[in-house]
Amino acid sequence: MRYLYPYFRTYWKLFFVALLFLTFETLCDLLQPTLMARIIDEGVANKELPIVFRIGMFMLLVTAAGAVAATVRSIVASHVSQRFGAELRSNLFRHIQSLSFQSIDKFDRASLVTRLTNDVTQIQNFVNGLMRIFVKAPLICIGSLIMAVRLNPPLSVVLAVVVPLVSILIVMNMRIGFPLFAKVQQALDRVNGASREYLSGVRVVKAFNRFDYETDKFGSVNGEYRDQSTKAMRLMAVFGPASC
Repeated sequence: MRYLYPYFRTYWKLFFVALLFLTFETLCDLLQPTLMARIIDEGVANKELPIVFRIGMFMLLVTAAGAVAATVRSIVASHVSQRFGAELRSNLFRHIQSLSFQSIDKFDRASLVTRLTNDVTQIQNFVNGLMRIFVKAPLICIGSLIMAVRLNPPLSVVLAVVVPLVSILIVMNMRIGFPLFAKVQQALDRVNGASREYLSGVRVVKAFNRFDYETDKFGSVNGEYRDQSTKAMRLMAVFGPASC
């Protein structure tokens, strides 16, 4: 992980600014059920319209503050992730250019194209997600547990069953999903390889009229990529709602 240290040193301040606004956004989200409970218990139950109006106005202020925090967090997260991705892709390209012929021959050309394009994009999205759902989800989970125990301790016992069950589903999703997404990456390498071979030999293809062969060849690898991606997305479609 040492190769990531220069990027962390460059962007850590903005990263933690995004996490700060994310934490504030999460606190605003967690405060909403408590305010709603107060409206029902103190205002609606006692038919006190001024209490309902006062707490309702405070809820609007909390919602507005959370929206502002979410907007700032999204802007900072997008800025950091896009700049990080551009810098990482540029440095990776320079590193590939500096490799010797002996070293470059150890890698498949299509795989290098995938590393420069799709893989860097996935890392960029991961960094963006760290400043969004990846950090917000644990905060929401922990905060929700605390709020549930605080508002209704007997009813919160249900969470003792739900939380382990969701954790098991997440672990199953990771254990089954990682091999599938590895196959998706391999299929994408083959698509890039077929595209590269065709573009590098397009004059030969035209000279010998091999369009049908190249079309079938690309259709085969593209169909394999489609099938592998469909399997992976179906898995996410099954485990995604179940683990939420």
